Amino acid sequence: MDMAPAGIPLAGGAADRDGLEMDTLAVQLGPVLPYWPPGLVLHCALNGDVITRARARGLDDAWHGFVEPGGREAAARRCDDAAALLALAGASGLAADARRLRGALLRGDTAAAQHGLDRLERRVRRSLLRWSLGRLGVVEDPALAQHLVAAQAGSVFDRLLAMLGAARDANDGSSGERRDASRLIADLPQLVTGLDLAAARLVVASLGLSSLAAERGGHHE
Repeated sequence: MDMAPAGIPLAGGAADRDGLEMDTLAVQLGPVLPYWPPGLVLHCALNGDVITRARARGLDDAWHGFVEPGGREAAARRCDDAAALLALAGASGLAADARRLRGALLRGDTAAAQHGLDRLERRVRRSLLRWSLGRLGVVEDPALAQHLVAAQAGSVFDRLLAMLGAARDANDGSSGERRDASRLIADLPQLVTGLDLAAARLVVASLGLSSLAAERGGHHE
């Protein structure tokens, strides 16, 4: 009997945290998904809509090694990251502002972009996102937290602000923190296990993986 009609796996069985059997569904996120890091694949086992197990992998060499971003192209990529996270969080107006700033950076209008980044950060700080994202994705495991750079610490909201700060710093000529793509891939399952799919997507978006892979890919050209 075909257990995956039309390529869609049927639910199996597994014990939940109370020892009761629940249906378990295998779901793959990526490698192509709106507001998702291109080339990232996350294999999840779901009980209901909660991730109980996960496995992550990157499809190419852009997901292996370190990157130290800087310059206006790096700033534009961080605006891309922020726009994706804001869109997933339902802040479409702020996401549109981040995309406009990306365009200004790529055109070389760095002064306007710097002013716009300051203004966008102020608006984000005053928004309701502080309440909706402020407790999400906090890393409490000390062993896991030590793998994260400062911009990846805290909550999803903290990481959103760090993205905007990193974009401003890169546009101003400062080099970014050294980020380890392969380490993030290895730690990602722990970061999303126990979350529902919507929350997991916000956590993934908050890690800035799209810009990291793009910067690594550029180094391989």
